[in-house]
Amino acid sequence: MSEASFVQVGGTTRYFDPWLRDTHLTYTVTHRHESFETPFQTIDVFEAEGWGTVLALGGVTNVTDRDESGYHEMLAHPALLAHPNPKRVLIIGGGDGGTLREVLRHPEVQRAVLVDIDGEVIRCARQYFPQCAVALDDPRAEVIVGDGLAYVEDAAAAGGQFDVILVDSTDPVDAAVELFTEKFYRHCAALLGDRGILVPQSDSPTFYLDRVAHVVATLRGIFAHTRLYLGQVTAYPGGVWAYTAASNGIDVGRAIDPAGPRVRALEPLLRYANGPFIAGAFALPTYIARRLAGAGPTALPTLADDPAGFAV
Repeated sequence: MSEASFVQVGGTTRYFDPWLRDTHLTYTVTHRHESFETPFQTIDVFEAEGWGTVLALGGVTNVTDRDESGYHEMLAHPALLAHPNPKRVLIIGGGDGGTLREVLRHPEVQRAVLVDIDGEVIRCARQYFPQCAVALDDPRAEVIVGDGLAYVEDAAAAGGQFDVILVDSTDPVDAAVELFTEKFYRHCAALLGDRGILVPQSDSPTFYLDRVAHVVATLRGIFAHTRLYLGQVTAYPGGVWAYTAASNGIDVGRAIDPAGPRVRALEPLLRYANGPFIAGAFALPTYIARRLAGAGPTALPTLADDPAGFAV
């Protein structure tokens, strides 16, 4: 419940975002905008000292003014830059609009479809995150309130095609679990051409490395090329976030020219990413590389599997 996350401490309202059972990111709340439940999750929107506006879904930070650009830029741009001509893009989740904003910075994109299960996230984005929501009304964008798994199943059955699919989901809890399954990834693969690219957000390598390894191992069983890369998202558990780029025709980690004309045209529009940084994001710390080297097919880790204790 929302009220469990808001705690009065010495006359100050604080919001506790659980990273692990006994480890939290704590915000000093200066104003509460909204707290309510939808059929899918609890939504909290508030102002926090040093962070600006914060959107939390299910008690977990989703978007903050301070660092949303880092997450959205790194989810979108590696795949869009690696693909030679990304005309059609599908975003599953991402109702805040930030990933869509980054996708539409690429002039090659002619159509971008965003499917989010919770229309209230889209409504909150329009009201509280205009810097993200501006993309929701772009004429190239189609915004659908609906189930992402059902959308890819139906689109694949109908012979739909996309050049890039980005999975901007919440963590694998409740309805979002389906977006971390082999079934979902295979439907995505069916929607991609030979040079199509899939990138799901892949969780925290600091605290939830088994989740990351599960995503990588599952995608390795479907795609010829699978590359993990990292970015900084200060408000997310551990401050470092993982993404996995998968394709049957493109090795995303090798396909980006960090000084090429597309990168040079994009860089002035970005706050976080640049060509050399994106290229370097595929270089992994030793502990992650070793874990992935031995990653085979596994079930998605659950609370009982993790001795550190999942927060959610």
